[in-house]
Order: sequence, then C-alpha cells, then structure tokens
Amino acid sequence: MESPTWLVDYYSSVMDVVSPACGLSTAVASAVLVTMYKDTSSTVAVRVSGLLGLTDALSHICHLIARELSLKTPQTPTASARIFTFLIYFLQLVNIFLNNRIALDLQINFLGWFACSRFLRFVQRHYMRVSVCVALVLALPLLFARAQFVYLYPQWTFGSTTRNIVFVVLSFYVWVGILLINSAIVIVAVVVKLRKRVPSASAEETLAAPAMRRIEQRMRRKARILVLYPLSAVVFIGPSLVFYWVQALWLERVRATQIVWMVTMVVGPVQAVYDFGVFVALPPVQRVVKWNCELHKETEGLFGARGEVAVAAMSNEEAWAQDVG
Repeated sequence: MESPTWLVDYYSSVMDVVSPACGLSTAVASAVLVTMYKDTSSTVAVRVSGLLGLTDALSHICHLIARELSLKTPQTPTASARIFTFLIYFLQLVNIFLNNRIALDLQINFLGWFACSRFLRFVQRHYMRVSVCVALVLALPLLFARAQFVYLYPQWTFGSTTRNIVFVVLSFYVWVGILLINSAIVIVAVVVKLRKRVPSASAEETLAAPAMRRIEQRMRRKARILVLYPLSAVVFIGPSLVFYWVQALWLERVRATQIVWMVTMVVGPVQAVYDFGVFVALPPVQRVVKWNCELHKETEGLFGARGEVAVAAMSNEEAWAQDVG
C-alpha cells in the first residue's frame, strides 16, 4: 500500500536535519574532550569518533545539495553536481574506514593488550592516510561517470524511489534496535563473564600461586568471551539483511538500484568476515586461544599452561618484543 508523498517528504526532511546535527554535535563534543587530556595516546578513539561525526555530517549536507541539483537538472548533471556526488561517496567511504579503525582499537583493548606486533603498530600509524587514499581512488571515477550513475545515490535514498513510508520507518528503527541489542549483548557478556568466578577442575590441576591463579581465571573468561564477542554481530545484524533483500527485489523498481543494494549486501558480510579474520589474527587472541588449548590437553596441560600464562602475564612491551623478536 502506497503512502502519501507528503509523509515521505516529512520523514525525509526530519532525517535530513537530525543526521547532520548529530554528526556535528559528536564532532564538537569530541573536540572538547580532546582538549581536556594532555596525553594524546589516550584520546585516539575520541578523535576518531569526532572525525566520524564530522564526515557523517558533511556527507549528509553534500547529499542534500546533490539531491536539490538532481531535481533541477535530472538528465544533464553539472560539474558542481558531480563534485558533490563525489564528496558523498568519498566521505562515506572514509566514514566506513574510520568505523573499522575504532573497531580495531576496541578489539585490541578488549583483551587488555595494545599493539603487540610491528605489523599492528604500522597499521595503526598509517591507517588514516591509507584510508583516505583508498576512498579517493574508489570515489574518483564518479567525476567522469555517465549521467545516470551520477544521480543514482542522491535520488535513491530515503523514499525517492521507494514510496512505502511504513517500510522505510520500520527498517530504520529495526536497524537501530539491532545495533543497540548487539551492543547490549557485548556489554552484558563482558560484565557477567568478568565478574563470574570460574573454578578449576581440581586443586592438583590448578596453578598454585595466587597471582597465577588470577591470571588463569582471567584468561578463562576471555577465552569464553572470544566466542560470543564476534558471534553476536553475525546473529543480530543478520535479520537486517532480510530487509535489504526485500528493498532490493520488491520495492525498488529500477534495475540499477537493485544492483547497488545487492552489491552492498555482498560487501557487508565479506567485510564482517574480514574484520573477524583480523580479530582472530591479533597476537592477544592467539595467546588466549593457545593457552586455552594447552590448558585442556590431557597430557602436559599444566606445563604448557604455565608457559602460556607466563606469556600472558607479560607487559605490553615484553609481549611486543617477543612477537617481533
């Protein structure tokens, strides 16, 4: 059932105001927080969050301008229309890369270590520069693309080709709800698992020293959280793909927009698998998994566990020296 056009336009206008305002407020709040800290190393996530808000706000503003230009000259895009469309894609690509940068920091710090290898330190140091270059290369062809591809994105989002306001509103709030549930699951897993005392099988098999005993308990909890932490995103973001498939195959009438939706649905899971691979390859994760496997071996489990716990008890600098040494 089609909804009135004015309702779609009203919803779109509200989102056009709220989205840039939220992005700019995040950028301003991050700038204020950064000025309160003298140690710049402790404000990496805050600074990246501010850049996220700024790029998101600028992307929405460019989207508004490009959409107005597409209404004036729908068949022959001007040079300014090409520039603003290029900025939309460029800023959104940078936004995606910055999200991955924050996720990488959270995944590393989640286990209690920072960059424990030379490769991870190199990635963290040059991530922003490489991200901007890659986004620039991917978005640059839009400056020279054919006319029907220039206005594809500005005319396609938020009800321009989809006139079912019920689906637009429902899919938006379901997406927000899924993200909130996913975050809540991770938080609950961390709080519950870290507070729960996990006893060993017997007094003979456990590590005698109290300090080693605490390390053993901490590593046991982290080994269990390792399973739930990446799995929650797959479980709770999965239903949103159903809405995207409905959007692509049922509501969208233009073949080009269907192709765009399908490409995003392929790229999203592939990117999630890649992020999971990076997470698994982190040296802290490898140490936790290896320690847990050694602990549960029937033979030589205690001696292997002692060695892995000794590695786990190292400082960041000691672990980094062993990884690169």
